[in-house]
Amino acid sequence: MPNYGRSGRCRTCKRRRIKCDEARPACSPCRRLHLDCEGYTKDYVFRRDESHKFASAARLKTVKEQGEPSRSLLTGADVAVPFFLVHYAGMGRSLAVARGFYETLIPIYTSQPPDSPLSLAVSAVAARVFSLWRHEDAIQVKAHSVPYTQAVASLRSALGRAEDRRRPATTLAVLALHLYESISAVYDARQAAPLHHHGALSLLPIGALDSLDGQSSSYVKGFVLHIEVSSALRQKRSMHPNVSSYLSTSSLVPGNLSSTLDSIGASVAELQAEYVRGLTRRHATGPLLEQQCRAWITEAGQIDDLLQAWARDVPHHWRPLRLTSGQDFSPCIPAYRSACDIYPSCQIATLWNLWRFHRLLLLKINIGATQRIFTLPVREESAGDERLVPTTLESAIQAGSVIQELVDSICHSVPFYLGNRTKQSSLIDFTDPEILFPSYHSLAPGDARFAARLQDCNDGAALLSGDEHHRHMVSYGAWHVVSPLSNLLTLVSDDHGGRLVASCLRPGQQEWIRQQFLRVSTVVRLPAAGPLGGGEESRSPSFVPVGLKSADGTAEILKSADNAAENLAKQVRKGAIFMSGP
Repeated sequence: MPNYGRSGRCRTCKRRRIKCDEARPACSPCRRLHLDCEGYTKDYVFRRDESHKFASAARLKTVKEQGEPSRSLLTGADVAVPFFLVHYAGMGRSLAVARGFYETLIPIYTSQPPDSPLSLAVSAVAARVFSLWRHEDAIQVKAHSVPYTQAVASLRSALGRAEDRRRPATTLAVLALHLYESISAVYDARQAAPLHHHGALSLLPIGALDSLDGQSSSYVKGFVLHIEVSSALRQKRSMHPNVSSYLSTSSLVPGNLSSTLDSIGASVAELQAEYVRGLTRRHATGPLLEQQCRAWITEAGQIDDLLQAWARDVPHHWRPLRLTSGQDFSPCIPAYRSACDIYPSCQIATLWNLWRFHRLLLLKINIGATQRIFTLPVREESAGDERLVPTTLESAIQAGSVIQELVDSICHSVPFYLGNRTKQSSLIDFTDPEILFPSYHSLAPGDARFAARLQDCNDGAALLSGDEHHRHMVSYGAWHVVSPLSNLLTLVSDDHGGRLVASCLRPGQQEWIRQQFLRVSTVVRLPAAGPLGGGEESRSPSFVPVGLKSADGTAEILKSADNAAENLAKQVRKGAIFMSGP
């Protein structure tokens, strides 16, 4: 039977907050006012009785503890696929902030036959994701290789047909298998294989991809470019040749701010690659190296201007709102300097952190190049030729101040993602009332900031109810903060200017970042990096609570935790080397 969720109103009536008679294809209120009825958000749920898939937390707990026969209802693709589509591809998603994979997955997936490459690939990745929530052991996880193997075989067959190679569904299948490989690599503590990533890139030059399925094709192509930009940033390399012909200063998907940010991120990746290559060259010395350093500083400034222009174009209701601990949200939620920034959704918060990371990379290049100039021998200048080093020094000092501001903003986003979570994720979390997240819903109904927020919003991600927002954060929150925190830890320990970035931070800030990374590692059950103990305890890092002091003999524990955080951050980036987000 159809399940349209909590509300069957069309998107137009839902946004206008009026009653809807749910007539199809267009409801009566929209027809009467000659409005464009935007359809219904829940149509993709399968037309069979699936109420058991969304059982209450009590039932899930009973099934898990008692092992009753109905436990079979909670396994397999029949449960995993709807769980994955609802919580990852549906809830909180919006084309206004789309990267192109999840937002196009449902409409294209529902148009495919069960034995298609995309259907099989989604079954494989959904089973892998669901296994994480169910804490399955290695033997149970190995069973998911069956749909994965079937998907690979079906995809190979499809790639042999020219008409299938041009279809966005085929590229989505490749991307789904790419996601499966990346998740497996992170949890197997190994480097991801590039096979599916390169496969997606190989489909870009197929010109017909641009003309098929309209806007969906543009979004799918945009996501392929997004993961390549992310990978190039992680590996400090230039981008794949197939990408260069598609990238320009204009947005890849017109009007999409995520796509525009990726276009700028491509320039950041190319500059970083050139900077790293330049520092490793041994023949560049004296005037030649100084000229090169000044060119890097100039280009970094130009790209940063584009990033700041991007931020000015962001809708007002996407901008972070600063809340105070104990006043606007519960003090049981760990916060940096007693403050937290909240956003309409995880996707919007992650866009901002990606923007901040781009700027941090540019500022690191600025400071690193400036230091190189100062270490060069002073050369004689002809009359009237003024050296620009003092101006460069002033710019570097200003860069240090901006670095502190950007890192602070990332730290202030951590409570939004994690709330008060410290335990390993499980299905019970979706309905656990003890899990709290700071959000607009935590503000008093009469709060002017809340009223202004609702008045400004006009996209789907901003229309989540309190319960939907909770589920949205449980699904995405911890995963979306893994990347920003691992980025920061990797950045400050980097060989090419990392210590300079670390010197710009406040005392104790780097330790706070490490502790939060270990906390989120526990929540998402990342495998431990380094010697954290043996047996069962070594499967996930220990969480070192904020506030431990060396006076009570915990200095070695803190040092061990710091090393674990640094090693784990590198391990995660190695496993997620081809994943979305740098």
